[in-house]
Amino acid sequence: MIMRPKIAIITDSCADVPKELREKYDIYVLPMIISCQDGEYKDGINIHAEDVYEKLKTELPKTSTPTGEDIESLLNELKEKGYEKAIAIIISSGLSGTVNHVRLGVEDAGLEVCVIDSLSASIGNGAIVIQAAMWRDAGVPYDELCSRVKKLCKTTKVFFSIDTLEYLQKGGRIGKATAMVGTALSIKPILSFDEDGEIYTPAKVRGHKLVEKKLLALVEEQVKAPENTGKRYNLVVADGGAPAAREELEQKMKEMFPAYQEIFRAKIGAALSTYLGDNLLGAGVQFLD
Repeated sequence: MIMRPKIAIITDSCADVPKELREKYDIYVLPMIISCQDGEYKDGINIHAEDVYEKLKTELPKTSTPTGEDIESLLNELKEKGYEKAIAIIISSGLSGTVNHVRLGVEDAGLEVCVIDSLSASIGNGAIVIQAAMWRDAGVPYDELCSRVKKLCKTTKVFFSIDTLEYLQKGGRIGKATAMVGTALSIKPILSFDEDGEIYTPAKVRGHKLVEKKLLALVEEQVKAPENTGKRYNLVVADGGAPAAREELEQKMKEMFPAYQEIFRAKIGAALSTYLGDNLLGAGVQFLD
């Protein structure tokens, strides 16, 4: 019997992988650092989205990459557990320098690490991480797994509705999105990631009532695109402080796209909430073929 090497799946806390799935698929998470007026915190450990929503009322927290100490500590833990190889699937380089920081951090890791720019964030990145873990558990060899994940980063498309671009603009993460879009007129921007992993605004709607309809239309456009005909796909859905809206959106997605393989759902974490604020709704699709 051929013994396969143990493969670890690593990501950062901006992937917003739910705790139960992290535990189920043995996914390791590097926490982003959030700096506030009263000190530094680690995303998902001692600060959460609700804390950030409160802080945004009086300040604009700053985020930074996981510490070198946390990266080194995780690599040592993986070696102690007998892992020989790892895949690190990291928040888009269009939003953060984390992917380059991790690449530097694993150079002398003592185990082989394939570091991949997800070209996405939140549940977009998280869906890639979860699918990668599922493939690993199904026995996909390491080199093929790395290749599949790189392709998956290009075939995972997510869309997010937010109330304002103010925090993204102030935090310098605006990417190719247009600047302020008239929140006084109830214009809600829909964000996505382009092929370079930068944020852009594929659509805008007036008022909350049209957000769900537009998100569904954008996903439908992807599913029905000629190049995706016959492809297997997963659905993704997320929220930031809007769980009821997410549940309603999820139900409609299941009805509209019944051929889905899996549906991944998540709550936006603290780090991304510093740039996106609350009342966020997200939907997307991930093609597997």
